[in-house]
Amino acid sequence: MRKEASIIFDMDGTLIDSSAAMTHSVNYVRNTLGLSPIAKEFLEYHINQPDQHLPKIFYNTDEYDPAHRALFKDHYMHFSPSMIALYPDVREMLHVLSQKAYLSIATNASDFFARHMLEKMGIIEHFSAIVGANNVAEPKPSPLMVYRLMDELGSDPSKTILVGDSIKDELAASNAGINFIFAGWGYGTSETASVKAHNIHELLSLLNTFI
Repeated sequence: MRKEASIIFDMDGTLIDSSAAMTHSVNYVRNTLGLSPIAKEFLEYHINQPDQHLPKIFYNTDEYDPAHRALFKDHYMHFSPSMIALYPDVREMLHVLSQKAYLSIATNASDFFARHMLEKMGIIEHFSAIVGANNVAEPKPSPLMVYRLMDELGSDPSKTILVGDSIKDELAASNAGINFIFAGWGYGTSETASVKAHNIHELLSLLNTFI
């Protein structure tokens, strides 16, 4: 049966608490480079702010080195399953929403990381499409991920909404001309989002009025 509404979720900091795992793997790479470790809060801030030069911030390089990417990937894929967790009541929320709307993922991580994590958490079956930063020319706050998902799912902008925990998510939704709900339990902050959910139960109530 054709569903009218489409809900796009950010992943890290919105559905999955993964910052400890990401910090662990970034610090593993930093250690190989002779750099001191960073704190989890430092990573959470910088990955959620626009216009951050992350290769320089994390590894003191002008661009990501393929060797550093490989080190991070191998370490993260090995250790992340034991260090990530769904936020409370996410599984139940996705089960309810997937009966009424198309669910998808727009993440600034690579899609293979997203699929890996969603499979490990046992929720990947709820999503009709997954788009990562490696699938588009520009990551969020660009609207390209949103455009791609709407095209893939045949979604109308008026019936599409994005849920995320950062200004990058908020801007991606605004740039694509769709509605946005700020997830207040994540890593980022927002002074400008007009609709905010403080927990999963509030989010489910807001989304039920949308769909």
